[in-house]
Amino acid sequence: MTNAIQKLRSDFAKRLIQALAHAGLDDSPTTLARYFNLHSEGDVISMHGARRWLLGESIPTQSHLNALAKMLGVSSAWLLLGQGTMLEPSDNQAEERMNERDVLQAYQSLSAPEREVVCNLMRLLMRGSRRAL
Repeated sequence: MTNAIQKLRSDFAKRLIQALAHAGLDDSPTTLARYFNLHSEGDVISMHGARRWLLGESIPTQSHLNALAKMLGVSSAWLLLGQGTMLEPSDNQAEERMNERDVLQAYQSLSAPEREVVCNLMRLLMRGSRRAL
C-alpha cells in the first residue's frame, strides 16, 4: 500500500474523530457503530468496520460516507478529503436564507416613508456594529 493511501486513511480517521467530538459522541467503535446503525437509512456497519475507520485502516464506501457525514452534520468532502468547511449548513440556516428573501419582499412592499424608517434603523445598526469591531 502506498504512503498516499495510508495518509488518506489516517487523515480521514482524524477528521472522523473530530466530527464525532463535534457531535458530542466518544470515539469508540461501539458508539460509532450503534449511532450509525440507529441513524442511517438502511446502511449498517459492524463494530469491526467502525473500528477500522477510527484506526485509519479503511475508508467507508461512498454511501456509508454520505450517511456518516449527514448524521454527524459535516461535509462529506471535508470528512473524506479535508476539503471545504467542516460543517454543512443546517436546515435552520436554509430557513434563515429563505427568511432573508421574505424580509426583502416585505421591505419592497412598504410605502416610501416606511422604507425610510427601515433604512434609518439599518444605518443605526451598522454604526453600532462598526463600533463593536
